Amino acid sequence: MERRKKHTTEVWAQLTLAEDDSSRIRDFLTRECGIPPNRIVHRMHLTVYHARRNMPGVVTTSEAARVVLAAHETRFMVMAPGGENPRPTLTPANLSVGIRIHKQSEALKQILSFRDRLLKHELPSVLGGRRPSTRRRSAFGARHFQPHMTLLLPGNAVDRDLRPLGAHFRTALGHLTFDRFIIDVVQRTTRKLAETR
Repeated sequence: MERRKKHTTEVWAQLTLAEDDSSRIRDFLTRECGIPPNRIVHRMHLTVYHARRNMPGVVTTSEAARVVLAAHETRFMVMAPGGENPRPTLTPANLSVGIRIHKQSEALKQILSFRDRLLKHELPSVLGGRRPSTRRRSAFGARHFQPHMTLLLPGNAVDRDLRPLGAHFRTALGHLTFDRFIIDVVQRTTRKLAETR
C-alpha cells in the first residue's frame, strides 16, 4: 500500500464582519455571558457560498462592501444539520454555535446578490449532474442555504436553551456591519491509501 496525494479545490465566498463589531460581540460574549475568550471565533464572517469544486472564472477576490444587518433579524442556532430547531441530540455547549438570518431580514436581498455572483459559474462541468444552486438551495453540501455566522466553538459552556442568549444578543448589539466581500479559492491536499501491485 502507498499513500497518494489527492488535490481538491474549494471555493468559499464570505462577507466579513467589521472589526469594531467583532470586538463588540467578543466583549458581549465574554463580559456579559461569561464565555471563555478561546471559545469565541476570531474571524467572524457570513458564509454566502461554498463548493468543493474548481469553478472556471472564479478567482480569489477581496473587495470593500457594506451590508448592515439588524441584530433583531438574527436567531441563535447550533451549527449542525437541523440546528435551527432544538433537539435532544444537539448539545450547544459541545458544538459550534452561531446566528442565522431569518427570511424577512431587510439585509437578505443584498446578501443574496453576492451569492448570485457565484451561481453563474456553476457550469454543467462543475455540477456533474447535480441541480444548479439557487438563492435557497445548494448544489453542494447542505441542500438548504441560509446565511449564517459561527460565533462560538465547541466547549463554549452555553445553556441548552439558546433563546435567552439570543434575546440578550439582539438587544445588546443593535446593528452589525459587514465591510468586506472575500472569495477564497483554496487548494487542499489529502493523502489517500492506494494499492500497489
